[in-house]
Amino acid sequence: MTSWKKPTPQQLDKAIAKLIHPQQRIYFFNHLQNPEWIEPLKNKGFFQNPPQIIENTSQGTVRFPMWPESRYLAQMAKHKAKEVLKIALQIKSNNPCVHEDFVDAALQMPSQEAGQLVPKVKTWIEESLYSSSLLPEKVAALIVHLAKGGEINKALELARILLAVKKDFSFNNQEEGSSRVYLPSPKPRIRFDSWHYEQILKKNVPELVKVAGKNKLDVFKMLAFLLFDAVQFSHRDEEIQQLQENSLIWEDGSRYWRYAIEEHPKNYSHDEIREILVEAVRDSAERILEDDKTKIGDIISELEKRSWRIFHRIALYLIRKFPELDHDLLIKKLADRERFTDSSSYEDYEYAHLLKENFAQLPIEKQEQILSWIDNPEVNWHWVEDQAKKVEWVEYWQWHKLTIIKDSLSTYWRERYNDLVNKFGKEVELSDIVSGGVGEVRVLGVRSPKTDSELESMSIEELVAFLRTWEPNSTDPFEEPSRSGLGYALARLVEKSPERYAQGAAQFQGLHARYISNLLRGLCQALNNQSRQQQEIREFDWISVLSLCNWLAEKSEELKKSQTIYNEPSSNWLEPCRTVVDLLGVGLNVDTIAIQFNFRNQVWNILRLLTQHPDPTPEREMGYHSSNNSYSQLAINTVRGEAMHTLVRYALWIRRHFEQIPESAEQLQRGFDEMPEVRQVLDEHLNPDIEPSLSIRSVYGEWFPWLALLDPLWANQSIKKIFPQDESFSNLRHAAWESYINFSGVYDNTFDLLHEEYRYAVEQIDLTSIERQKLTHTDKSLAQHLMTLYWRGKMNLDEPGALLARFFELASDTLRGYALEFVGRSLKNTQDEINPQILNSLQLLWKKRFETAFNSAEPSSYATELAAFGWWFGSAKFEDAWAIAQIKQILELTGKVDPDFLLLKRLAVLVDTMPESSVECLELMIKNDKSGWSTYGWQNETKAILSKAIQSTSGQARKTAENIIQDLGKRGHWEYRNLLPPYGSK
Repeated sequence: MTSWKKPTPQQLDKAIAKLIHPQQRIYFFNHLQNPEWIEPLKNKGFFQNPPQIIENTSQGTVRFPMWPESRYLAQMAKHKAKEVLKIALQIKSNNPCVHEDFVDAALQMPSQEAGQLVPKVKTWIEESLYSSSLLPEKVAALIVHLAKGGEINKALELARILLAVKKDFSFNNQEEGSSRVYLPSPKPRIRFDSWHYEQILKKNVPELVKVAGKNKLDVFKMLAFLLFDAVQFSHRDEEIQQLQENSLIWEDGSRYWRYAIEEHPKNYSHDEIREILVEAVRDSAERILEDDKTKIGDIISELEKRSWRIFHRIALYLIRKFPELDHDLLIKKLADRERFTDSSSYEDYEYAHLLKENFAQLPIEKQEQILSWIDNPEVNWHWVEDQAKKVEWVEYWQWHKLTIIKDSLSTYWRERYNDLVNKFGKEVELSDIVSGGVGEVRVLGVRSPKTDSELESMSIEELVAFLRTWEPNSTDPFEEPSRSGLGYALARLVEKSPERYAQGAAQFQGLHARYISNLLRGLCQALNNQSRQQQEIREFDWISVLSLCNWLAEKSEELKKSQTIYNEPSSNWLEPCRTVVDLLGVGLNVDTIAIQFNFRNQVWNILRLLTQHPDPTPEREMGYHSSNNSYSQLAINTVRGEAMHTLVRYALWIRRHFEQIPESAEQLQRGFDEMPEVRQVLDEHLNPDIEPSLSIRSVYGEWFPWLALLDPLWANQSIKKIFPQDESFSNLRHAAWESYINFSGVYDNTFDLLHEEYRYAVEQIDLTSIERQKLTHTDKSLAQHLMTLYWRGKMNLDEPGALLARFFELASDTLRGYALEFVGRSLKNTQDEINPQILNSLQLLWKKRFETAFNSAEPSSYATELAAFGWWFGSAKFEDAWAIAQIKQILELTGKVDPDFLLLKRLAVLVDTMPESSVECLELMIKNDKSGWSTYGWQNETKAILSKAIQSTSGQARKTAENIIQDLGKRGHWEYRNLLPPYGSK
């Protein structure tokens, strides 16, 4: 047995005199292993003032300072339990780190002393505002510790608080007065994260059950209460009230969030509190029954006194797992007419399997009783008004019930079952009638009346005849064959065998719009597969396909003239028309089976009609305006918008044809003179009186570089129309410019044409980005374009009114930072050697930007911009001495370089050749890390840099490194001390 000496007054005073700095306290209490110092130190005022939480509201940070005294007490509690307990009971702190230490102390005490701390621990749990600490798992260990020592009531008292499930009281208040048709279900809350909650239930609770002795059932009851709360708090108050008034067993939707009580692939498994507790209740019940089989009645009674369905399902699961424990109970459950005649079309997993496995073992009279319920069901399908349909519903219900027990049926009942199978067309398995689980949300109307193989076996003529005559008609709403389901099946077949269906495409004229849309969609997907080399198509009958497309385009023209395009069923024709332009766009681009050039007139006739399509209407575009999506996105989801995209593809298709003709330079130079139909449509849709649509205008912006390629003269003359600067047309300009800058690449010739448009966009920065810290896609794209053009030498910083200089003058710190970060990332991602002239121009840009910040009255307003140099530094593309000098200047001026991991990684390389500069930069980084959090994440790189600096031949580098280690030690980072050379060494 270890013996300790009490400190003398002189020893005590000498030690206390040295505890001036916090780091000295940390070192002292970390190394103090003598419990006899507790009382003398307490008498000197120690153990009374634990640190509280430190919140910095301006930075949004929270710190939990460690308390060296409490760590010491936690270690000494096994030697001086009563003394440590007395101190713990007097402590007042909101700091989770302090709480954790005293729970650690309780774990070292005998259970009787530890139990006295339970009220204090309960308060810590209830009042804790932060869930990220280790407190929950430590308290869970304390619960088991108490139970092992015979303090089971204290253990359960603490467990109820720790594992409590709470109601989200803010939920109903938020929805008060809501006019929404659908209101989401509330979510139960727990005191900490669900992962740790689940770990406690899986690790600590089974141990609690094991050591609870005669109180095992009390643990089970506690878990059942928790599950009840979790289910209860997942429902709205009005739902619960309605269930209380109308049901004995309350429907909780558990068929979907818990398909089977046992482990099953279709269980939800998404960290749902309800599901986690279902497993805890199930497992604890199993452990109790494995130890004491007489508890089956108590457990089932405890479960079934609760109304939610999930408890009754757990009861059935246990009866099924332990059928030998109470055979009378098993018979009683299976012969429960109310449960058997549940009017739901689908069974609970547990009841269905219990019945299937035990029907044959039931007494004959019970079997006959169940069969009589099937023969004469007392089920009220009140929602089915038609008597004939009600009869079919009864037969459908009978079919499902007999399916459960089909392996145990007599000859007579087997024949009845077979008749129902023939009526409904198939034999189903138990899994087909037990609904729910992952992937089992049943969508109406996605089933085909024919299988894929049946449809594939039909000739084109037979298929068209079937599509023309088949009408949806089913008694089962969950399995209803529909045109959607048939259409999806058709699309799969067409994608699989495009040659066959392309050849017969013209025969589909006059069919339902959904079938035509799916036919064309299948062909389009097959062509895409071909271009991605995922499929080989040897022949493609464009004559037949274009004939169908032309019929569709003319059909849309008829509907437009009758002004019924958006009226049912005419609106069904929007999707086929969109699919036509998608198909043409792909057909004009694919290589081996592209549309042949001699079909130019046919393609144009289709395109001409669809560029006049009324979709998008002004009403649709107005509704879209309130969303955050761009008009480019709307354009590709409308008929006319996608047709305008395909118009440009059509023009490029013609140009590619000319390029293949020898001596075609003159034709290429003639531009739109060789395709006047394209110019006519482009000009028409540039007239705001004819085409006011913003989504259509966005097409011009997105394709402007290619329009300039097709006809530079037309493009130059049309700039003011495409990007009007008249304020009355600002929305049109914005739609075109946003589309151009976001979705077009950067081309030198395009910049030459659009130089003034870039300038106009830059001048608008002060009206948009300067007041925002969060950049838009358009902000970022403009910065990318400008920096790319500067990289290529298309812009000069020194010329009067230079565009790039104006950009940096007007842009916010955030936008300037993004621009320089983009350059840095580009440098880092460039594998080849970069032209020295480019590097020189970039260095010139950086010099001007740093000088601007340095000479500013507020250098901090350039902090984000300067910090982005970290990407330049990390690229290792510049001369090392110049680059590291810039880093040092930034750290001295604004204190931050991003990303820090890239900076440290590069410093760890440069320290071999530049130890003094490298370690000086590290010293500045650490000094500027006021919170200390970043330093924790830099440990590996910091150790590498310091180690190399100390081993270097530079005395200055060694001295700086040693100073850093001393400074880190004062902050509590003792792990660097072993890098210091032994005392007295050189």
